[in-house]
Amino acid sequence: MFTIIIIAAIYGVTMKLADLCDEHGLREHTANILLAMNLAFIVRGRLDYRNHQVAASLIILTFLFSSPIHPFLSGAFYVTFVTLGSVKDYMGDVVKKSGPHATFFELMPYYPLPTLLYSLLSNNWVVFTAFFTYTISYNAVKYIIRPTT
Repeated sequence: MFTIIIIAAIYGVTMKLADLCDEHGLREHTANILLAMNLAFIVRGRLDYRNHQVAASLIILTFLFSSPIHPFLSGAFYVTFVTLGSVKDYMGDVVKKSGPHATFFELMPYYPLPTLLYSLLSNNWVVFTAFFTYTISYNAVKYIIRPTT
């Protein structure tokens, strides 16, 4: 029952965000940031399973066929995601420490923090809302449903 409620909530949020992006022309900015995120995953070597690789490929292909590129926007977020994501990778893969610093980077603040700054400067709150929702949802599933093996 709990899983169905969570899936329904995620469905509602994503449907409304998709609606806002499509009807209000906000998809270009979000698409450029998602492109930057997926390219950063590739550069950081984080697409470890075929399903991740297929999803990233579909996102990139969809972007190439449906959205104009904004080099400054994509580039700025790409550099941010590679830099902060690499710090997270280093903390988790090399240092493997626990504590506040490790937990901070494990929770992926490198998505909502730069998108918050962008939203404050551009008054485009869909971008922050999408990445904040993504981060909260990802971490909720990660910490609520832990693998047993």
